Amino acid sequence: MTRTTTTGGLRAARDTIPVALSIAPFALVVGATGTQLGVPPLADMAAAATVFAGAAHFAPLTMFAAGAGVLAALGAAVLINARLLLYSTALEPRFRGQPRWFRWLGPALLIDQTYLMVLARDDLDDPARFRRYWLVGGGLLLSSWVALVGLGGVLGPFLPAGSPLDAAGVVVLAGMLGPRLTAVRPLLVALTALLVATAAAPLPGGVGLIAGIAAGIAAGALLDRVPS
Repeated sequence: MTRTTTTGGLRAARDTIPVALSIAPFALVVGATGTQLGVPPLADMAAAATVFAGAAHFAPLTMFAAGAGVLAALGAAVLINARLLLYSTALEPRFRGQPRWFRWLGPALLIDQTYLMVLARDDLDDPARFRRYWLVGGGLLLSSWVALVGLGGVLGPFLPAGSPLDAAGVVVLAGMLGPRLTAVRPLLVALTALLVATAAAPLPGGVGLIAGIAAGIAAGALLDRVPS
């Protein structure tokens, strides 16, 4: 193991700690909500590991609970995850010179937080350094996410009925603020989404969450037209 890859791994572990703390409330809400809707904690943890997309995991749960159909729930998940196409386009140069196994498996760790962690660093031009940083940071986030969803599932039966659902619209967006606090435009986008989700939280079926995400997308589009 070279010093370059070791350093990249240590930096990734250090950078991941505050990000993992920022998504912890969201993970607990997802797990508690799943339990209250009748999803066993182990099954919810398996879904968390395979989907690894909090909002796309949570929205279908709440929509099913509100009586929405399968197509509507899947459509919401697709809409929520559409932003990953933009992320993948931006990161394509980083993956171009990587081994084939990494090009196939690495994108599974692409979420808002890993994208922003990489975007915040200017020392990942070396392919091996980037690969180690991505795998360590993404792997730690995935592990902590799955564990926290499981913990939320265990705690869910001890909470008052409906309490995770009532707070979900706020917690979902608040958990995404952590890695954005050093950049003004992403912070404005996240705050817009958070405020709209908070105002729309009483709406049924996860509509508040979707409204918040849509507001964030609109805010981002407007800010992109403003000169730097």
